[in-house]
Amino acid sequence: MKADCPYLISFKEYDNIDSPVRIYKCQLSNALLRSKDIEAKWACGGCTIPGVLKNKPCKYLTPHKAFFIRGTGHTWYTCDLLNLVMDITVDFCRFNCKLYNYTDS
Repeated sequence: MKADCPYLISFKEYDNIDSPVRIYKCQLSNALLRSKDIEAKWACGGCTIPGVLKNKPCKYLTPHKAFFIRGTGHTWYTCDLLNLVMDITVDFCRFNCKLYNYTDS
């Protein structure tokens, strides 16, 4: 995986005929993902959350992730202060919100 995600954890590993198989869990969506899913664009490979978190988002911004059916994923963000739902990244907040507040990290 290109960027570390704090919501992705190693869940289980088991031996297969050819090689060991590792299963991961996305804690945001409560979904189990295979190793090859991690690189897939519909799962972790196309997820914007690690990049947004790396850029120190506003402390009121909360990421969300859902996998409705296998092979499709949706990422969105909510502003807990203004009760807004956004599909676009934190750049919208940084440039358009006068209440923007950086996290302490």
